[in-house]
Amino acid sequence: MKKFFTFSFFAVSLFFSTLLQAQTSTGRYEVRLVHDAYNCAKDSVVVCVEIRATSADSAFVMGNANFLILYPNNQLSAPTIRRRGIFSGGSYATMTMTRTDGDPTSALSINVVNTDVGGAGVPVSTAWQTVACIAFSTAGNTSKCYNLTLSASNPATIVTRSFENPSDPEGISLTQEVTQGNLTSITNQCPANPTVALSGGGTINAGNTATLTVTSQNNVLPAQVTLSGGIQVSLTAQEPSKNVLVSPNADTTYQILSVNGDCGAGTGQGEATVLVVSPQNCPPAICIPITARIIK
Repeated sequence: MKKFFTFSFFAVSLFFSTLLQAQTSTGRYEVRLVHDAYNCAKDSVVVCVEIRATSADSAFVMGNANFLILYPNNQLSAPTIRRRGIFSGGSYATMTMTRTDGDPTSALSINVVNTDVGGAGVPVSTAWQTVACIAFSTAGNTSKCYNLTLSASNPATIVTRSFENPSDPEGISLTQEVTQGNLTSITNQCPANPTVALSGGGTINAGNTATLTVTSQNNVLPAQVTLSGGIQVSLTAQEPSKNVLVSPNADTTYQILSVNGDCGAGTGQGEATVLVVSPQNCPPAICIPITARIIK
């Protein structure tokens, strides 16, 4: 019994200690910008904002927040919210975005507002959680490369935690600014272009066909490929590899002349050689003329 009582007392003490720590923790967070996708055919790029607590003992309930992002006007324009994360709806007002135009840099603020009472809301844990994904236009940016910066000051990205106000009988939440940790921006993010390989070939008899295989090497699709002789091959996400039948009249080495994707020119690798063999004439020592006569 004594050992059980000692263990139980320790467990209860640990429980209340953890609860007290969760109530009094001011939190500490990290935010990062993550490249999500290019759509060069439509001159757009999508970037996501993600947040997490720096450590388990700095976790907190998300209160109000403003995530301030700076972008160069010669690379990006016309930001819009493409997807809202878990801090919109429920305990939160619908997430909004405020844009401030500048020259040469503009700014946008993603606004999170906690509308619940009693310190309710979504916990910010040590796992990365999506705040929002923003689509930008890249029209006029021929390289499609871009930089995107999370502002740490003047003005700053600000995150608060929500907690219960013990002196308010209606349980209205209080908020307190959370300590800012690492802010990870995006530097010189450029689109990947397709890399395609050519293989196959072999030896055939004149008049027969050989198989060439064109395959995506980095899954950047679609890709338009031109081979020797003007052969056109289209690779897609549904068909990242295709076979092509060829029937040359003489020995031929096929090469990739060009590769093009939605975001620009790609790279071709490898070649395929087809050797053409002509049927041999029958040797005189073996070929003996035979004359046949039908007798009635």
